[in-house]
Amino acid sequence: MIEVMLPVQYLQAADRRRMEPEKRLMAAVLQAVLDDFRGSVYRCAAGFPPATDRRAYVQARAYVASTDRTWPFSFENVCEALGLDPTVLRQELRKEPDA
Repeated sequence: MIEVMLPVQYLQAADRRRMEPEKRLMAAVLQAVLDDFRGSVYRCAAGFPPATDRRAYVQARAYVASTDRTWPFSFENVCEALGLDPTVLRQELRKEPDA
C-alpha cells in the first residue's frame, strides 16, 4: 500500500515548531542560569574550571530557590512550560557536581 502525506500533514508539524519560540527562549534562560549555577558545560567539557563569577552564582541560586510565579520567566513557570519538575531540578542542583 502506498502512503501519501498531504502538505497539510507535514506543514502542521513545522507550524508547531515555529509557534514555540517562547519555549526556545525559556530553555535558553534556563541554560544560562544552569551555566551560572554550575559552570558552563562547554567550559567543563573543554577541561577548564567553572568560571568564578560570584555575583552570577548568587543570582542564579536566588532564581532557582524562588517559588514566585508572577513573572512569566520565573523558575517555576519556565520549568512548567518545558515539562520539568522544579523540585527535582532544585534537588539535582543542590548535589555536588562530580569531581
